[in-house]
Amino acid sequence: MTKATAIALAQLNPHMGNIAANVDRLVEARAQAAKSGAQIIVAPEMYLSGYQCDDLVLRSDFMAEVAAGLDKLAALTADGGPAIIVGAPWAQDDRIYNSVFVLDDGAIKARRDKVGLPTYSVFDDGRNFTPGPMPGPVLVRGWRLGLPICEDIWTADVVECLAESGAEMIVSINGSPFEIGKRDRRIANAVARVTECGLPLVYV
Repeated sequence: MTKATAIALAQLNPHMGNIAANVDRLVEARAQAAKSGAQIIVAPEMYLSGYQCDDLVLRSDFMAEVAAGLDKLAALTADGGPAIIVGAPWAQDDRIYNSVFVLDDGAIKARRDKVGLPTYSVFDDGRNFTPGPMPGPVLVRGWRLGLPICEDIWTADVVECLAESGAEMIVSINGSPFEIGKRDRRIANAVARVTECGLPLVYV
């Protein structure tokens, strides 16, 4: 039987370091998505903090505010509206991760961490973040979703791992700076992953 799920893509541009404003914009976007019948809303990589936030992630007060923002958004999902998939930095066991969170039923249901940490061009993820393990899929509203983060779909290994471990759809969150001509490269890269894994792909 074919499953049908409406997914809202929140192509929002976060304010660097203004977590409260970023939360408010996502709350508004979720309300609009709910009116449109969406079951899931997806926001970009590192949306809560802004990207790249560099050494801000070394501040305990900043990371506590990010965690509080996640809790606020998670609590909102107790209303039965759309589940939220959102990117944010996460501190645990003296390590910091570039992570994606699934928020649903009033709680943080799952977290996956970025595996590939770029350190070329304008990117400096490797300086402050710890790479995550190869991920498995997450069950969200009846779908086993693979949640690779940005760089993780620029090579085949992470998506291949997700497909082999039972993902039914790839939902990739990204947060790259604007660059002329990069849209075509992004599309070509996404098409390559879809061709290899045979799964549908949602790209934010």
